[in-house]
Amino acid sequence: MWLLNFLPDSFVLWLAHTAIIIAVGSFIAGQVLSMYKIFLIPAAFVLGFFGIFVEGKYYAMAEYTAKIEEMQKQVDLANEQSAKTNTVIQTRVVEKIKYVKETSNANIQIVEKIVTKYDNICTLSNAAIVLHDSAAKNVVAPSTGGSVEGTSNVKASDLIATTTENYGTYYQMREQLLGWQLWYKEQKKIFEAVK
Repeated sequence: MWLLNFLPDSFVLWLAHTAIIIAVGSFIAGQVLSMYKIFLIPAAFVLGFFGIFVEGKYYAMAEYTAKIEEMQKQVDLANEQSAKTNTVIQTRVVEKIKYVKETSNANIQIVEKIVTKYDNICTLSNAAIVLHDSAAKNVVAPSTGGSVEGTSNVKASDLIATTTENYGTYYQMREQLLGWQLWYKEQKKIFEAVK
């Protein structure tokens, strides 16, 4: 039977039909020629079962292959939709990140033009700097008085510029995260439609 897998489908189908025809002929001949009945009837049943089995296998495989081809078409279509969706989402995220960068840079330029004028008037305490740095590292600031007392050498414009850059980075990461969430949602919708 495994040899049939290596033969062309048209030949296998022809072989099955031939076996069925010979089986019918052998059965009829066995009824007419009673002296050969002992050989012809069993041969007819064996050939008939062989032909029916092979034909059934052929049609089952043809149906299975057709289903596979249909699924492959659906997967290919989903891949095309996925690629288009990826492009739309990527473009959207890149544009939003570009906007965030432009906004952040514009705010830093304002800091450089305006806030730097007040650096000599506004002094920051060491406590403000320590709290800012601790918040940036997501740790609790030390509460010992000696390490945070006094005036810092950090200018107010530098602190505001750093904070502005940090906020800009946050919003860039936010847009990336929102983009990933949208990507996942859209991809899930596309590929769940393939059934």
